[in-house]
Amino acid sequence: MITQYRAWGKIPPGFKKIEDRGGSRLILRNDPDGVLSACSWDYSIDSDGTTGLQGREKLRNVRLRNGDTVLLRRYRHGGAFRRLTGSVFFTWPPRPFRELVITEELRRRGIPTVEVYGACVEPVWGPFYRGWLATRAIPGAQDIWAALQSGFVRDAGEERCLRAVARSVRALHREGVYHADLNLKNVLVRLENGGVTGYIIDFDKAKKFPGNLPRRLAKRNLDRFLRSARKLDPERRYLSLARWDDFLKFYYQANAAEF
Repeated sequence: MITQYRAWGKIPPGFKKIEDRGGSRLILRNDPDGVLSACSWDYSIDSDGTTGLQGREKLRNVRLRNGDTVLLRRYRHGGAFRRLTGSVFFTWPPRPFRELVITEELRRRGIPTVEVYGACVEPVWGPFYRGWLATRAIPGAQDIWAALQSGFVRDAGEERCLRAVARSVRALHREGVYHADLNLKNVLVRLENGGVTGYIIDFDKAKKFPGNLPRRLAKRNLDRFLRSARKLDPERRYLSLARWDDFLKFYYQANAAEF
C-alpha cells in the first residue's frame, strides 16, 4: 500500500493537490481562475502542437485562458529502459512531483529556472504510472545549443552568454545541487534587462546536498556538461576549446555578489 507521503511527496507552499475520479493525482499552483484544468494533460486536448524545444521528445504547448503558454513535458525513460517501459514509471514519490518540489525551491532561492505550474500522475496498473510536468514558457529563450547555431550567442556576445551560463551553474552548485543531466539543451539563454540570463531546467534526477556541492561532484557535473558539448559539436565549430576554457574561468570567478 502506498502511503500518503509516497503518493504525493512534499507539497510546496502555494500549491494544492487534486485527485480526480480516474485516480489521477495533480499538484497545481494555487490559481483562483482554474486556468490549468485536468484535461490539459491529455495531448489531444487544449494543445497547440509541439514546440522547437526537445528533451527525450518534443514539448507541447498548452494555451491557458489567461493568455499564458505552458510547456507540457511527458516523462520518458532514456537508455535501455526506454524500449522496455517507455513512459511508465514506478518510483515513489512520483518523479514529476519530486521535480516540481526541487524546481520550486531553487526558483524561490533565486536560481534562474522555469516557473512550474503543476505536475500530474496518471495510474497505469498497481504502482505503475505515467507523469507530466507543466512549466511556464519563457518567451524568447533558446537552449544554449540552439542559441550557438542560430547566431544568438554571436549577436548577444559570446562572453556575455558564457558568463551568464557560468553564473547560473555556479549558483546551482552553491546551493548544493547536482544536476544529473546537465547538458547544452538543459540551459536556456535570453536577453533581458540589457543583459543575458542563463536559465537551468530539467531537475528530474537532480540531487540536493547540504551546503555547497562537494568539489568532486561539481567537477563531475562540469565534465558532464563538456561531454554534452563534445557529443553535439564534435568538430568544435560552435564551442571551441578556448571558449570552454573561458566558461570555466567565468565559473570559478563567479561569486555571491553577482547573484
